[in-house]
Amino acid sequence: MMNEFIIGGYAVSMAGHDSGKCYVIYQKDSEYVYLVDGKIRTIDRPKKKKIMHVQMLDQSNQTLTDKVINKSVINEEIKRAIKLLQYGNSSKEVE
Repeated sequence: MMNEFIIGGYAVSMAGHDSGKCYVIYQKDSEYVYLVDGKIRTIDRPKKKKIMHVQMLDQSNQTLTDKVINKSVINEEIKRAIKLLQYGNSSKEVE
């Protein structure tokens, strides 16, 4: 289990009613991470979750990470990144 939570990285909820759901880390502080999925948990309303209830995934998308850090990401890009992660990156890139 990785303890390094990277803003813009993928994480999975390990506890609560959203257990097993994939998110993108939008912000973090010493005790919490703020997660977005682009649908229910948008950039305007991130999910606040304790770090111990979240597991970081090894996969990452450098373009998405850069956009999240620069706060230039939109909800549609987050939804698309999570969908590609869940269904594999074998599908063609559509810009």
